[in-house]
Amino acid sequence: MLIIMNIGNVCIKNRSVLAPLAGAADRPFRLMVKKQGVHLMFSELISSDGLVYNSQRTQQLCVIHDDERPFGLQLFGSDPAVMEQAAVYAEQFKPDIIDLNFGCPVKKVVKRGAGSALMKDLERMRSIAGRVVQSVSVPVFAKIRSGWDTESVVAVEAAQLLEQEGVQAVTVHARTRSMGFSGKADWDVIRRVKEAVSVFVIGNGDVTGPHTAREMVETTGCDAVMVGRGAFGRPWIFRHIDRYLETGVIEPDPCACSIIDMCVEHFQKAVDMLGPGRGVKEMRKHIAWYVKGMRNSAGLRRDIFSYTDPEAVIARMQEFRNTLHGTC
Repeated sequence: MLIIMNIGNVCIKNRSVLAPLAGAADRPFRLMVKKQGVHLMFSELISSDGLVYNSQRTQQLCVIHDDERPFGLQLFGSDPAVMEQAAVYAEQFKPDIIDLNFGCPVKKVVKRGAGSALMKDLERMRSIAGRVVQSVSVPVFAKIRSGWDTESVVAVEAAQLLEQEGVQAVTVHARTRSMGFSGKADWDVIRRVKEAVSVFVIGNGDVTGPHTAREMVETTGCDAVMVGRGAFGRPWIFRHIDRYLETGVIEPDPCACSIIDMCVEHFQKAVDMLGPGRGVKEMRKHIAWYVKGMRNSAGLRRDIFSYTDPEAVIARMQEFRNTLHGTC
């Protein structure tokens, strides 16, 4: 496997990275994409306030298993002192990386002055990064957006400030906060950031498969690509991206029967790790993503949103799989 870069004690071995997807990139999903070849992964968003004030649920998000490494804990917040305390607290969970989120566009994060709100306050962003870098022993990464809106595209300036404070890698989501997840990502912003800094740069935005991953790398010069929504229901996307970037070979997508088998495996992991009630609930959206576009899948999607018993869900998926013979 190609080694892209060593950052501190973290050896980055391929060019596809799983995005820290709140509400989706939980441990069952992470294990599915890990099996499919992703190397570097991050936690769901972790509130710095939650850590400092000993929220049990927040602490649970920090638990790291060896089969997930290398693994980064991604923190968000707006108070430099609290972010510093949270980073120190998070380090006891032995992350390979502390990742600072300055890009989340969600209202409940932004209204607290955190996430992409910090694209409007680069000095506060700088203070947070500097204090965290000085307080922890592991590499510090940061995730930013292009800017707050099209009138304030400040990604280059933000990345330069973060580099000056000792941040060792920057992920650039090439959309502004005002765009949310809509519209087309402006990859030229990633290119300009890559040209302006010497740290590891991860490009994010509109990578949906091997072809777009390669186009991003060739267009921007970024060191790696981060995949978020493009991985929903398609955990194999990481293996395909890395194979194509390394060899130029495009692997075919799994057949429908294999995708259902993968979905069942994912479902069983969720039930085992999250418990029957939460596992069924959390997997509803994942199952819908897995079967999207499959023939006659509307009935399955409708049914699984009404089931609460794990065995009933598995039986329904197996019944649907039996209708797919001749297409696999």
